[in-house]
Amino acid sequence: MVLTVTANVGSVTIGDVYNGGAKLTKTTHYAVDGGAVTLKETYLKALDKGDYTITIETNKGNVDAVITVVDTTPEG
Repeated sequence: MVLTVTANVGSVTIGDVYNGGAKLTKTTHYAVDGGAVTLKETYLKALDKGDYTITIETNKGNVDAVITVVDTTPEG
């Protein structure tokens, strides 16, 4: 399980990435490849169930992505 957000317009420079007010650490929490930011599986698995606003700072303005973490463990 990973989450990738990709910019489809021209050249975009990725700055810092935040979960709410908490600044995430590149290479520990996420990776950047060109205009794409991928949240790492280990980071996503560490989140509690609920909604989170991920903010990606770019040279074209901030991008917000709301993610919802759910428990997919089968019952029983």
